[in-house]
Amino acid sequence: MNSSETPTLRAATRALARQRILEAAVELAGDTGWNAVRMVDIATRAGVSRRTVFNEFGSKTGVLEAMSWHNTERYLTGSLAVFEQHRDDPVAAITAISEFVLRTIAVDPLAAAVLAADPQQPDEMLSMVTTQSGPFVTAATRLALAHAEQHWPDRFRPGLDLEFFIESLVRLLFSHIVQPGGEPEQTARSLGQLVRLALTDPP
Repeated sequence: MNSSETPTLRAATRALARQRILEAAVELAGDTGWNAVRMVDIATRAGVSRRTVFNEFGSKTGVLEAMSWHNTERYLTGSLAVFEQHRDDPVAAITAISEFVLRTIAVDPLAAAVLAADPQQPDEMLSMVTTQSGPFVTAATRLALAHAEQHWPDRFRPGLDLEFFIESLVRLLFSHIVQPGGEPEQTARSLGQLVRLALTDPP
């Protein structure tokens, strides 16, 4: 192995360890609830030292934030793929993305651990999708807004605050994640109808 390969190998090893730690944390959160998880438990499940976990994430909160962003990126990537399938139809796009998110959430072990938390008890994980959900809402809003401005610049009614409208749709979707109001298909269709009402030439 030459010296130029060493940094790449180190980076790959670190990335693998980081992935194992996050996967272990998700498993433990699903098994016992996040409040009961300790850093030593995560390290043991991941097969790394406790120091490695601290060096990589700094704290248990750091692990949770990394887990949350890792999952968020997965949903954003999936949503972007759905956008591309419906780039010419805002109603179909928002409907399909909403259904994708809601159906994926339903089988997501991390989401299950979050939603299983007792809302009457302080829970750092639950707060990530409620009182501290701002950064995730912002990331989703920016993605959707960028697509709307690029592909649907003249489709919405004059005077509509497009950024506020899209953020409102994202917040509605988040609320249905935390407290479902119906079947994913039904909720997605209703969100799509809100978009239809905002268009100058609804399909």
